[in-house]
Amino acid sequence: MFSWKEFEKTKVLLSQDPSYMDSSGQHHITIRPVNLLRWMEMAGEDLGFLTLVEIAGVDLTAVSSKEFDFELTYHLLNMGTHQRLNLHVVFFATDIVPSIASLFSNAEWMEREQWEALGIRFNQPMMSLLLPDGQTNFPLRKSRLATDWPKDKAVILPQVRRNPNKSEAPYPEEAYEWKQFDLFSQYSLGLFEWFVCFNPKKVVDSKVNIGFYHQGLEKLLENKDWQLALQLVDKINIGAAPIYSIAWAKVMEDSLRIKIPERAQAIRIVFLELARISEHLTVMHEITFALKLEENVLFLNAREKIDELVEKYCGRRQGLGIARYGGVKDDLPHGWIVEYQTVCEVVAKALRIIHNSLIGQKVFRENLKGAEVSAQTALQWGVSGPAMRASGLNFDLRKSQPFYFYQDIDFDIPVGIHGTAYERYLVRYEEILQSFRIVTQVIDNLPMGEIINPDFDKGFLGVKEVFEKSELNLRWQYTGLESPNGEAGFLVMMNGPSLPYRVKIKTPSFPLAQALPHFILDIREEQLKACLASLGIRQSELDR
Repeated sequence: MFSWKEFEKTKVLLSQDPSYMDSSGQHHITIRPVNLLRWMEMAGEDLGFLTLVEIAGVDLTAVSSKEFDFELTYHLLNMGTHQRLNLHVVFFATDIVPSIASLFSNAEWMEREQWEALGIRFNQPMMSLLLPDGQTNFPLRKSRLATDWPKDKAVILPQVRRNPNKSEAPYPEEAYEWKQFDLFSQYSLGLFEWFVCFNPKKVVDSKVNIGFYHQGLEKLLENKDWQLALQLVDKINIGAAPIYSIAWAKVMEDSLRIKIPERAQAIRIVFLELARISEHLTVMHEITFALKLEENVLFLNAREKIDELVEKYCGRRQGLGIARYGGVKDDLPHGWIVEYQTVCEVVAKALRIIHNSLIGQKVFRENLKGAEVSAQTALQWGVSGPAMRASGLNFDLRKSQPFYFYQDIDFDIPVGIHGTAYERYLVRYEEILQSFRIVTQVIDNLPMGEIINPDFDKGFLGVKEVFEKSELNLRWQYTGLESPNGEAGFLVMMNGPSLPYRVKIKTPSFPLAQALPHFILDIREEQLKACLASLGIRQSELDR
C-alpha cells in the first residue's frame, strides 16, 4: 500500500534537483533531453522505478508563457513502494530526444506513437504504428494543417533468411513459415492484422499491425468541455464503461480536491466491480468459444444477469453514464440490493459448476498450456492486470494505491506462477468471486447520505460555473484505476478551469498487444485463438 513515509524518503533524494515538485502524491522533475538517459538509469537502478507506464507528448507552441516547443512526460512506477515519478522533458522543435528503448522494452511503441502524432524527432529511425507510412500531418500538433493521408503500402510477409551457399547445410529457419491473419481471420479475433511465424508446427515469432481503428479520441478531448468529455470516455471500452468514466471524473476531482460523499464512493465501487465481473465473463466466453466448448453459452448467460443489474440502475446494459463529477448519476433503486443478492448467489454457484466442468476436460487444459511468461517479462513490457498477476507479480491498484475505501474491504488478489493462458483463466475466475465478495461487503455496509457533492448537484450551467471559479495551472495530472484487463487511466494536462489542453489515454490493451509475441511463443496454431482471447485485448483500447 502507498506509504507517505516512503514518499518523503524519495522526495528528499529528488528534491535536490531545483525543478522538483510534488502533486497529489506523485513526484515531478523537469529536465532537458541531454539528461534523460542519466535520469532514467538513476530512477530505475537507484530509486526502483522499473515500470514505464506511459509516455505523453504535448505541443506547447500555443502557450505564450512556455519557453519550449514540446514536452514529453515519462510516467514511471515503483511497484515496491507504490510511488509514481513523472519526468518532464522540455525541448525545442529542432532538438533530438534520445530513445529509451534500450532501457525499457515497451518504450518503442510509445516513442513511435509520439513521433507520428507530434513529429518529435528521436535519435533512431521510427516506423509508423497507427498512421500511414510517410504521413507528415502530425494530428496532435496545435498548428497542423489538414491534408490528405498518404496511401499505405501493401504489406509484405517477412522473408525467411536462407543460406546462399548451397554446398552447406541450410539454416534451421529455412523450415519456418510466415502466415498472415487479417482483421477478418478467425485467429486475429478482429483485433488487428497479425503475422505469425511457425517452425513449422509451433510459433517462433509474430508481428502485429494495430492501425485499423481510428476515432482520434485524444484529439477530440483537447479543449473539450469536461462535461462533454465525460460522455466520450465511456466508449473506450464498452464492456467496462464505468472504469473509464469514473477514472475521468476522478482526474478532475483529484485536481480540484473535490470531496465525494461516502455513499457515492460505495456505489462507484459496486459498479467498478460489476464491470470487472462482466468483462471477465466475456473473456471466459471468448476462450471457451475459441475451443468450441459448449460452456461458452453458460458464460454469456451469467453475464446477462450482471448486465441486467446494471441496466436496472442506469438504463443501459454496459453501464454508460454512471459517473458524475462529485458523485454518481442516481441512487440504487428500490429492490436493487435484494435482486443483487439473488444474482450473486445464482451466478457464483453456476460459475463453480462451469469451472469444475472445464478444468476436468483435457482439451481445455491442454490447449491453454504452453507459452509461459515470466514475471520479469511482464515487468519489462509494462503488462498489468490478470496477465501480469498470472506471471507471479502480486500487484493490484486496489491494494497498492487504494482509493475510496478499498483499503477497508477484505478481499484477496489471486496470483499465478507460470503466466500461461490457463493461469490467466484461473486468475480471472477467482477475481470474479473476489469481486462478488467486495460488492457484498460494500452493500452490507452501505453508507447513508447524499450521492453527489452539493456543489455539483446542479444542471450543466451550474457545474460549468463551479469549474470556471476553480484555478488550475498548466500542469499534468494522472489518475489510474485497476480495470478488468490491467491499469487504465488518463494523463491530463490542464489548461484553465474546465478545458484539458492535452489528454493521454492509458489502456491495458496497448502493452498487451506489444508483448504479444511472448504470450504465444512455442504454442501450436490451434491454440492461438484461445491464447489471444485470454489476454482480453480490446480493439477500441488500441486507438489513440
